[in-house]
Amino acid sequence: MGNEERWQLVLEPHDVLLFRDGRPFTAGEETRARSLFPPTPFTVQGAIRARVLFSSGVSPLDYASERPSPRAQELHRLIGRPGRDYGRLRLRGPLLVRREKGSWVRYFPLPADLVRVKDDRHDEGEAEKNEKEKDRERWELLRPLKPGELWIATNGEGLAPLWARTTRRLEEDQGWLSEEDFIAYLQGTPPRRVLTEETIVVREPRFGIALERGTRTARERHLYLAEFLRLQEGVGFWVEVEGIPPFGPERGSLQLGGEARAAHYRVLRPGLDGAQLMPPNPLPPRFKVVLLTPAWFGGGWQPPGGDWSRFFTGSVRLITAGVPRYQAIGGAYVDDRRRRGDFQKPMRRFVPAGSVYFFETEEEVRLRPEMRAFTETPPGEADFGQIGFGLFAVGTWDYA
Repeated sequence: MGNEERWQLVLEPHDVLLFRDGRPFTAGEETRARSLFPPTPFTVQGAIRARVLFSSGVSPLDYASERPSPRAQELHRLIGRPGRDYGRLRLRGPLLVRREKGSWVRYFPLPADLVRVKDDRHDEGEAEKNEKEKDRERWELLRPLKPGELWIATNGEGLAPLWARTTRRLEEDQGWLSEEDFIAYLQGTPPRRVLTEETIVVREPRFGIALERGTRTARERHLYLAEFLRLQEGVGFWVEVEGIPPFGPERGSLQLGGEARAAHYRVLRPGLDGAQLMPPNPLPPRFKVVLLTPAWFGGGWQPPGGDWSRFFTGSVRLITAGVPRYQAIGGAYVDDRRRRGDFQKPMRRFVPAGSVYFFETEEEVRLRPEMRAFTETPPGEADFGQIGFGLFAVGTWDYA
């Protein structure tokens, strides 16, 4: 099997998982460690690279050495050098998957231009709805308002407001769409069902206490609360891998997330077909880009100066964007060189998954051939798009 083969993994937890949100945490100084869900590409690439390293027979000391052996140099070529690059490894994801009727079904983050139609017949004091009740709710697509139809101030100069022509109350929500519903959404059809977080994962806060390094006894006044995640039965994470040979054996275990928690992996053969999610080429006159994983831009929520030329051939005009609150993502460096000092990665603000960018063009426009991800990378960092940030899909839209 060649190194350029694409293959897919499903990761399923053995028990609870912990995906720290990246904020610096020291027991005694902070009292609560929170978890992100789903995990970011930083977490998944770390698990995959560690699995490749530990199964290669190359010692971590040799791998991190400034004078590596030939075997370690080959590993550098495949998965990169510690703290510097990712080698030939390329990832797409992670996305949620759920086993349904014996098959894996991918789930995508709820796009920001989908809002829930409030059912005024429900009691205002009703705080929670189960999954069956969610199935009966209606969802509405927000669309850019036609230029000149209504003047309204926005927080983006020259951008159109997102609008829905209804007298019903609309509410923002969070959740996931099945692949079937997501493909219909890209074509302009609201979904039939949205899965809520409680149908996917349960958050389990657990108390712990820091230990003295030498004696491994409890440290006084160092009690903390860690938020663990327990995925519901049949739920896991999907990722597509390229540039390295598939794992052998095809089923096994690896370490995933904080505290090196165990997870089962399986190589999918055949993999889940993503042909229906391939962007059209050329792009339609009105197209929207939907983020499936977080993205980073030098201008905050967009490239500096609103210059989209690195992503598209031809001229495009950003009509508007639906961008929820930013997601703060950090982490820690694991290479020995940086761990000797300040090993915390910079905390950066990412555009969250589910954000939607609406574009319009009057000429033939295509995605640039080298464009694999809808994201930029901060100076001095290895390519964010290479490990799964900025995974996107393209849909069509029209004015409200």
